[in-house]
Amino acid sequence: MIPGSGYYNPDLEYGRSLLDSPHKVVLAPTVMLPFGEGHKMASSGLSAAILGGWSITPVVTLQSGFPIGVTQLVSTGNSFLFGGTPRPNIVPGQDFLVAGNITDRITANTADNLYFNKNAFSTSAANTFGNAPRTLPGVYSPWRNNVDLSVSKNVRTGGGTSATIRLEVLNLFNIVQWAAPASSQFNNSAFGQINNQANNMRMIQFTLRFAF
Repeated sequence: MIPGSGYYNPDLEYGRSLLDSPHKVVLAPTVMLPFGEGHKMASSGLSAAILGGWSITPVVTLQSGFPIGVTQLVSTGNSFLFGGTPRPNIVPGQDFLVAGNITDRITANTADNLYFNKNAFSTSAANTFGNAPRTLPGVYSPWRNNVDLSVSKNVRTGGGTSATIRLEVLNLFNIVQWAAPASSQFNNSAFGQINNQANNMRMIQFTLRFAF
């Protein structure tokens, strides 16, 4: 610790892990359709062969984002001992995030992609670290919600063999999961902007499995 510098005080730097996602719920119920052998409906014949053996599994994931910290852009020649990176000062009374849902704002206007409220920060003086904490209290990257779908059919192929046909749809509703802001460096031109998607667009895949 350097006297007078809270930046190197580990007690003041104590906080949440950058991997801390405090809320995550995954629901994956499997529904077996009531058709085919052993069921009252379509229990035999062609109808059993076509309608029997189907199951549907939706996978719903609701997950909050991850903690975010901010730093301050400095010139190359203005670095600090032991690799310290300056941070901006916090402006009291200002919300850290821009009001409104980020997806709704970007959908309405792609240029309205600012996640951080720039008015919540001010430039710290030269050769000082600023009073921003390691991670901003109560601030997380955008939520990461997703729905996948699996539809499969089991087919008996005689003896001890069977086949499974499966259709999987990943990101069923084509939901966008936003990555953290492109830059968390205050005074950087891209500071606080959401420019990247964290997941992939909808994908569909087929699989065939034969067990013997």
